[in-house]
Amino acid sequence: MKTISLNILLTYPVKWKRQQVLRDFVQNFYDDIGFRDFNEKFNKKYMPEEEKAVLSIASKGFDYEWLLHIGASTKQGDPGKYAGYFGEGFKMAALCALRDHHWTVTMRSRCWSIEVCVIETEISGTTLKQLAYNVEEGLPYKEETVLEIGNFSSINDSLLDAVILGFFYPENPLIGSLIYESKYAAIYERSKALKPEYYPTSFETTGDGIIFIGYQARGEFVKPLVICNHRFKTPDRERNDLYLGTVLDMLIDLVDLIDVKASCYLLEQFQKYWYDYPESRRDVKSWYSLIRKLIRKTAYFDNNPAIKTEFRKRYPDLVVCEQPAGTHARNQKTQALAWRKIYLPDSRLVQDSFSMLGYKTLIDLCKEAGGFNVTRKPALNELPLLDILQCAAKEILNGFIIDFPPCRIIENDSSVYRGTAIITKNKSLIYNKQGMRVRYTLAYVDIKRSLLGRDTFSVA
Repeated sequence: MKTISLNILLTYPVKWKRQQVLRDFVQNFYDDIGFRDFNEKFNKKYMPEEEKAVLSIASKGFDYEWLLHIGASTKQGDPGKYAGYFGEGFKMAALCALRDHHWTVTMRSRCWSIEVCVIETEISGTTLKQLAYNVEEGLPYKEETVLEIGNFSSINDSLLDAVILGFFYPENPLIGSLIYESKYAAIYERSKALKPEYYPTSFETTGDGIIFIGYQARGEFVKPLVICNHRFKTPDRERNDLYLGTVLDMLIDLVDLIDVKASCYLLEQFQKYWYDYPESRRDVKSWYSLIRKLIRKTAYFDNNPAIKTEFRKRYPDLVVCEQPAGTHARNQKTQALAWRKIYLPDSRLVQDSFSMLGYKTLIDLCKEAGGFNVTRKPALNELPLLDILQCAAKEILNGFIIDFPPCRIIENDSSVYRGTAIITKNKSLIYNKQGMRVRYTLAYVDIKRSLLGRDTFSVA
């Protein structure tokens, strides 16, 4: 037997919880056999009388020298094939297991075995403790890799069960029926099985669904789905719970890995966010970009117009409402929204990307129906009536209006408004008689023609 130092001091500033330690132990087995054989070849046994957990797989094993160097990993050739890729998991897990959780750790593979231990070293006259392996070689060859964890309680065993369920494999009892699968992506229904107590959660996307990133469960999801993006990697080596921004980045990347049918399926699942617009340029919580990418793929990627036609049949009442830019556009949107409440009360507003699926905009629909004001100058017989209205307005609004604006007639009866006032913001400093600053100028006052009749003038 020989002792090999890992040159990792016990004071190395890494603090992994029990769940993180167990995750990296299991991960080494998982990556060795792959997700398709994991359920069949991986075994876990807990022996309460000995307070010991035994993890094992039937495989050709590996050389223990891969466990000696930080950054050394057999998994770095294909970033979408393995759960691990930092090359430090077992070393850090062994350190925290021994130092923080007081577990004993031994591993056996091929013709060797190691026992994680602590040795002393001297640096500039100071005695320090560091992590090491007691290595025994020349053992009888076995095509089996076994990891034993000692001082292991039943509470830790429950946590270990949750960790195992946190790895992706089709037989995972938390995963339901398959919806879509490709090389690095998969979408499943969630099974009826309850998630264990220690299962990964999310900060802003809570729900019964599960997100798998890099073959490991990383958080919850708003829909009862299991969504897997095995190619996506996060720079967080601790693999902590996810924020919504990271979830959306993962889903945006996922769209490139799925076909048009799966894109359309996800688009329908995310109906809640069809009218989502970013609140700012750096709004990482907006679903806008994801919905837009799903729509683009649904609309264009297989040049099949039948997909768009079928989508519009299922959702005939969608109306595109664009984000206005400028005062005129905002005024138009305000009028169009008011028109919609009266003439399209059962319609549903969606973001501008839905135009790619053939839906009309709210502005266009309002224009086609004559919902916007169409104005003209007053006729001679209308001028006396407008004078009466102006006298009344000047009396009521005495001191607030300096110069009464011109009045126009709304010609079209289909206009949603009976009257409007068009204002512009004053850039120069203007004050009224009371010394108060005049913030706005009235450009026009418009009134509907139908209100200047004998029976309707009192309404005007």
